[in-house]
Amino acid sequence: MGSTGVNPSTTTLPVVLKVDFTLITPDGQRKIGFSLEKDSDGTKVTWTISFALYEMQAGATTFGDPTISLNVVVSPSLNSNAQNVAQNGLTAPQAAHATGPAADAAKALADGTGSHLAATASIQNIIK
Repeated sequence: MGSTGVNPSTTTLPVVLKVDFTLITPDGQRKIGFSLEKDSDGTKVTWTISFALYEMQAGATTFGDPTISLNVVVSPSLNSNAQNVAQNGLTAPQAAHATGPAADAAKALADGTGSHLAATASIQNIIK
């Protein structure tokens, strides 16, 4: 068989399923954009979380641009959790984690006081 010259690791997989959630903290100071996207090439399934943190600026009445946006590839061991969230939505503890610890870790990364690893791990933990 001849080579097609396409690197399979960089080939874009077709979107099979995508769900979006918007979470706003009770105090109205943070908004989280949370998306789960399932891609598949017919054999391999990949889930990706898109996470965007918006913060209300002093004196503002609407949210501006995101403080930080991250895309996190979900560990294959959490694929069933991702599927469950996509089908059933976020539970109250998952939503609380998204607006609390995950948002805090993302904010720390944006501020330069946190690590990319800590932020992506905390975002992935939303679906645990």
